[in-house]
Amino acid sequence: QDGPYYKSNTQQTICRELKNRELQNTKNVRSQNDSFLVKIFVIFNNPQITKAQLYLITKSKILYNLGLSMRVGISEAIRLLLTKKKYSLNRKNYTSKTNMEDKFMEDKFSEWLSGLIDGDGCFQLSKKGYASLEIVMDIRDKNCLYIIKQKYGGSIKVRSGVNHLRYRLHHKVGLLGLIKDVNGLIRNPTRMVQLNKICEKYNIIFKYPEALTYNNGWLAGFVDSDGSIYLNIKSDQIYITASQKNKLLLDPLEELYGGKIYLNSKQTEAFKWTVYRKEEIIKLIEYFKKNPLRSAKNKRIKMIERYHELRKLKAHKSTPNTVLGKLWERFIKKWNTYSD
Repeated sequence: QDGPYYKSNTQQTICRELKNRELQNTKNVRSQNDSFLVKIFVIFNNPQITKAQLYLITKSKILYNLGLSMRVGISEAIRLLLTKKKYSLNRKNYTSKTNMEDKFMEDKFSEWLSGLIDGDGCFQLSKKGYASLEIVMDIRDKNCLYIIKQKYGGSIKVRSGVNHLRYRLHHKVGLLGLIKDVNGLIRNPTRMVQLNKICEKYNIIFKYPEALTYNNGWLAGFVDSDGSIYLNIKSDQIYITASQKNKLLLDPLEELYGGKIYLNSKQTEAFKWTVYRKEEIIKLIEYFKKNPLRSAKNKRIKMIERYHELRKLKAHKSTPNTVLGKLWERFIKKWNTYSD
């Protein structure tokens, strides 16, 4: 197969005698990175010395001006090598940057997924040795489950009698791919024990998580699963909370993001991490801009800044017939229905 097609457009000639000639040559050129086979076509008006601009036309028909001043008398192999090295450097820099960005996004997704599994997931190993993962979420948060299904496969079904969906992954290829991504990121002690059993089944070394850091995407997944974002009408105060039976899972959240941990009054065996101070809420909004929620709760996160604007205008205290009062009623309606 032919390699890239190099075309030279003549800009200026020293000799007035114009002669059009076409030179075709195929050479193997080796650089420090790789070797490649190219076919070069050089069209010029003077066989002696010609100043020209060199262009690279790739197989995808994209034209690149390589900015190389070419002299016909120079060795074809050297000219090709110089051009190749310059093009290869640009391509390598672009590819390296793209790969780094892709890796960053993959890591963020894995962190988010681990937080989601720590909240609403469950690794299972049956008595017959069948391994699987199940995640149960409210039907309004179906987007989370379909994102996971698209990446790893699996099935999503409505749970009978309740307004919830169940995602189940049991085929080996998808499950091993998911384990590879979340191993070392799972933090819930119960989930760690479950995952370790499956790792032993497949001879995978179980990895313990490192200490949670501020920009880790785990919190986003955890809030998507076990979190709540609600507005107390009486106090006109917004709360961001997350509940868990194991307080040790919540302690790092208080240290990194503020808030307080309380014993849940409704469920005495559960603890609730609660953030309500405005400055801490604002910091969390900035965190969620970098680590976005993927559930319906994200709509409420995006509305919090609007809430602060309306509250500053005292719209929440305005009568219903006023402009501010109507804006407040519209805001409350969107908040309650998770509307855009």
